Order: sequence, then C-alpha cells, then structure tokens
Amino acid sequence: MNNKDHYTSTMRTIVTNAVCGRATQTCQTTIYISAEENIEPDRILGCAIRNAAIQENNFEGFTKDNMKIRVNGEFEVHVWYEVNGDTSVSKSYANFSEVVPVESLENKSYYEEEYFNKIITAWISKKPVSLGSMIVNKAGLPAIAVQVEYDLGVEVMGEAKINILSYVLDKSKVEKDISFDAILTDTTDNDDD
Repeated sequence: MNNKDHYTSTMRTIVTNAVCGRATQTCQTTIYISAEENIEPDRILGCAIRNAAIQENNFEGFTKDNMKIRVNGEFEVHVWYEVNGDTSVSKSYANFSEVVPVESLENKSYYEEEYFNKIITAWISKKPVSLGSMIVNKAGLPAIAVQVEYDLGVEVMGEAKINILSYVLDKSKVEKDISFDAILTDTTDNDDD
C-alpha cells in the first residue's frame, strides 16, 4: 500500500504583510544660529540638540533596484556662548529633509500605484549630535554654525503572496485500500484452515 496515493494536493496562496525593503543612512547638516542682537560671540561654551522627531515620510521615486523615501523631521538646537564675559543662550528649530534609498528585496519593477499601497515606517536610529560648532560670518552678520549628524532608518512593508503546496488526506482512497486489505487478510486466513 502506497501512502502517497492517499493524499490529494492543492496549491494555496497566503496573503500577508512582509518587509519589502529596509535601510539606514547617516546624515549630516549644518545649522546656522544667530547670536542675540547680532553681536559676535567671544567663544562657544556648549551645544545641545533635543526633541528630534519625524514629521512625515513618503515615496520620492523608485527604480527596479530601489525605492527612494523622503523623510522630513525637525529638532531643536541650543547653543551657549560668551559675549563680553556674559553667558547667553540661543535656540533654533531646524528642519531636515533627507532622501533614503531603500533596496527592494523583491527585485522587480512596480507600477506607481503599487508603491503607494505600501506602508513606510521611518525612525531616528541615532539621535542628532553636534560634531562641532564655530563662529562664522553669514551674509555680513555673525552666526554660529553647528554641524549635526544623525542616522535615519526606513522600512517599507507591503502585501506579499506566498504559494504553498498542501496535501489533504483523501478518505475515499484510504477506505478502498483498507477494504481491499481486509479481504486479502480474510482470504489468507481461510486458506490456512
């Protein structure tokens, strides 16, 4: 008796959400902060960057190999500096807008409408930090230039279809085999008597 004969196979499709692509990118930008009353600072005492947040993200474009995701956000920059022996603080809100290329794991071309059905998740994987600051002359006025570095992460999820081959026990074939085996067993038992 062959057990493979007892099963019938069918192809099934599972529809689920899956990661289509993921990427991280290191970004750098320079923020210019004006000193109070446009007075040139004597020296910079410190810098802090706070409240970094993603505001929005969307598809910028795509090719066969990757998707371009635009990530927009903002953060606050606080700078302490010395002017004529006094300490002052200036605060500025800085916006960022970066394009992060995400390699497509599916490696196939899509039409534009298929991309907009996908879900984008973006996050700040490394909070903004100051790489350094200096006093500069910008458009004839003194300003403090702060170089900022941060890392962005992006994940794109979309609908995925997985084909699986499933086997179901065919009871009618099993019953025929069992009946036939029972007849053979009964016949052999009667011959021995």
